[in-house]
Amino acid sequence: MDKPTFLNEVERRFTQLFKASKGGYAIPPAERHRLQGFMQAGVFMNLCNRSELNAIMEKTHLAIFRKTIEERKLDTPVSWIYEETDYSLYETPAYERRY
Repeated sequence: MDKPTFLNEVERRFTQLFKASKGGYAIPPAERHRLQGFMQAGVFMNLCNRSELNAIMEKTHLAIFRKTIEERKLDTPVSWIYEETDYSLYETPAYERRY
């Protein structure tokens, strides 16, 4: 495998993941880990370096979301699930709780 082919495949995979994320689909951890492993293999085989991979990720993210990764992180509100969950049930030890 040559460097341009490898970098094109990395970009294709980022595009696929970012489009799914933009579409509202949760990305399975296995898919993210698979891409991370693929990129790490490219670094190990001296096909690319981390800065090249980061540049591809930023470029692809910008093309899909029309904002940088940092801008998107700032725009994403804290999940409302954590704010509304009532954990008072768990304030007493488990052996004292009756269901």
